[in-house]
Amino acid sequence: MIDHSASAQRKARAASVVEVAFLGLAFFALPLFEAPKNAASLLFLIAYIVQSLRLRHLGRASLFEWPIMGLIAVLWIGPVLSEFRDTLPPQDSATRWTLLGLFALAAGRLDYMARDVKILMAALLLGGTLAVIDSFHAWSLNDRPFPEFRSVGHVNHSGMYSLIPFALGIATFTGRALWLKIIGAFAVAATLAYLPPSRSLVSGIAIFAIIAVAAMMAAYAARKLRYLVYAGLSFAAIAAGILTLPAAAEFRAEAVVRITGDDLWSGRDKILNAALEVYDRHPIFGTGFQSFGLATAEEIVRAEVEADGRDYDAIKDRYWFYGHGHNLWTTMLIERGLVGVILISWLLMAYFWAFLPIALRRDVAQPLARAVAQAGVLIATGFLVAGLGNTTMMNEHGQAGMAMMAILWGYLRESGALAQRH
Repeated sequence: MIDHSASAQRKARAASVVEVAFLGLAFFALPLFEAPKNAASLLFLIAYIVQSLRLRHLGRASLFEWPIMGLIAVLWIGPVLSEFRDTLPPQDSATRWTLLGLFALAAGRLDYMARDVKILMAALLLGGTLAVIDSFHAWSLNDRPFPEFRSVGHVNHSGMYSLIPFALGIATFTGRALWLKIIGAFAVAATLAYLPPSRSLVSGIAIFAIIAVAAMMAAYAARKLRYLVYAGLSFAAIAAGILTLPAAAEFRAEAVVRITGDDLWSGRDKILNAALEVYDRHPIFGTGFQSFGLATAEEIVRAEVEADGRDYDAIKDRYWFYGHGHNLWTTMLIERGLVGVILISWLLMAYFWAFLPIALRRDVAQPLARAVAQAGVLIATGFLVAGLGNTTMMNEHGQAGMAMMAILWGYLRESGALAQRH
């Protein structure tokens, strides 16, 4: 039941046409165009500030604000207290994620009509689909080992980004808008096509997790086991393609090496060992964004090991030195300290707490509300599962996923669906 009282209206602020337009441009450009993506993000923030000043209204707070604001604050505090403050000062390290966080914060303060949220979902889905097509085109013209999204610029991050349109695309199947389902189907197909040449086992595991969670939510909400059967068939079809299709030959080879070789975790356990040796040099706030390689350099790990009276040369095979933690929490531990680990865990739990109750209810009045809630759960699932094997939520995929979940929350708030959470 939507509260149309005067007090409720004073608390709400609907997204303007201009704000929705800049959000849509940002979502479309995020994986494709670096400069337009940055320009659209800044223009949205400017439009939000101007509109807020004009209306004297900042909008309504979301469940996700405090952890995001904390993660931004730590980015500026940690480097100032770090031994690397002269090498990587906060103005050089904190700016990028601050923009990402502010983008998600501002998006989450607005309320969205059904038309708005459909347009923004379509923009993200189309951008993700075209990013895959463009990466394949560039891959065919250049002698590169992997296809990469143009704006994202790295195969692992591209794989992490592809999970966002994949999750959102699956969720569109729950709604009624046929045109949105068609766009969603293209996004799902594009992600599955991107998986084999990317050779990303982490993305593959996350894709299976997203499908499994989607099936369980649908089966529970509808009390129909056929959704689990559909999920099983989807699993079988994807697995058969990976096992048999020529295009997946390199993906199969990568999987065989990981499973049968001596490095099942692809060095992630050794990266964690290095992080655990040095994190207590700056345990509370960490050393700043993108400082992982500096903070866990071999000479620093060696000094810490030898300070404890251990022979580094005898155990140096336990450590691996890399530019990031290949795990969300390992990276957070170094770059934003124990405070960052707590905040990012709080944020992920808040996403599930916000969307899962609506996604599981049988009596949700609007099909779009259920689709939106399921989208929030599936995007968070991608962040969580992929975060176990790579650093999620830090770059373009972090901006796309966090801002989209803020917008989905804004729609549920405006539609009155939040009243059905309990």
